[in-house]
Amino acid sequence: MAYISKKLKHWIVSHFSNKAVIHHVHPLEGSTTAVMYIIGLYLSSGESRELVLRQYEKSSFTAKDIKQEVDSLKAAALLAVETPQYIAADPDGEIIGKPLLLMSKIEGKINILPENQVVWLSKLAEILAQIHDNSIIDFPWQHERYQKADEIEIPAWSGKQEVWEALKEIVLQPEPSYTPKFIHRDFHPVNVLWKNNEVSGVVDWANGCIGHAGIDVGHCRWNLAMLYGVEAADAFLSAYQEKNKHHFSYDVYWDIVSLMDVLEGQPDVYPGWGTFGKKDITVEKMIERMDCYAVSLLQKTDE
Repeated sequence: MAYISKKLKHWIVSHFSNKAVIHHVHPLEGSTTAVMYIIGLYLSSGESRELVLRQYEKSSFTAKDIKQEVDSLKAAALLAVETPQYIAADPDGEIIGKPLLLMSKIEGKINILPENQVVWLSKLAEILAQIHDNSIIDFPWQHERYQKADEIEIPAWSGKQEVWEALKEIVLQPEPSYTPKFIHRDFHPVNVLWKNNEVSGVVDWANGCIGHAGIDVGHCRWNLAMLYGVEAADAFLSAYQEKNKHHFSYDVYWDIVSLMDVLEGQPDVYPGWGTFGKKDITVEKMIERMDCYAVSLLQKTDE
């Protein structure tokens, strides 16, 4: 049981009936950007609900960042995918001095140790195709690269310098024309929940924006390449193309952009992987897999 202040409890309860009562508060594992809690609530109707509270560090997040996540949650509610429902936000940290976001909790657990990887990848691809099956274009946030192309540094740790040089030349080129759509922007296995071997929902909409579907595909592919190797990333791509064959035309350019987005210093092992059971990923393994994935993308430019 975690402790939260009376002031914070009052703020949470104020968004429900006067007789709502918080009956438990538990920390939620896995977040690397904020402190998260599961809040158990008894409502005046006798119903019990569970909420998720995200508490940010003011030094790391601005009110603009919180506004983007709020807008993304509201847009995601229009999708044919289970997503957290927005309840309330305190972007300026007026309640406890730290920005807050309150949303509904989705049933399910993160699963990055699938018994059948082929089926798991297929279902992961299917839920992403469902996210991209939208007509949302009136949205205030546009896709921006995490790394400006002309500021990308060729990794000193790599044994494939010439490969990275070639990839950098590609992302320096103008973006291909495309039909923009609402995307998750941070789609990867740790942001997908499962229940009874089916996807039960998609969380962490902090970076939702209008962009190319290939950004979501590419970011997930990079994560899969780091977790399991290039074959898993390619299997996911094939599954996604099959699920979204009428509305998606693959362009390796977006995979390369997604790879360059994470190219900053020596690779770091994402803490969430270990939290959810994938404990065999080391910096050395990531370096090896980064080079392998980079080579595979360069090869696709010749296909």
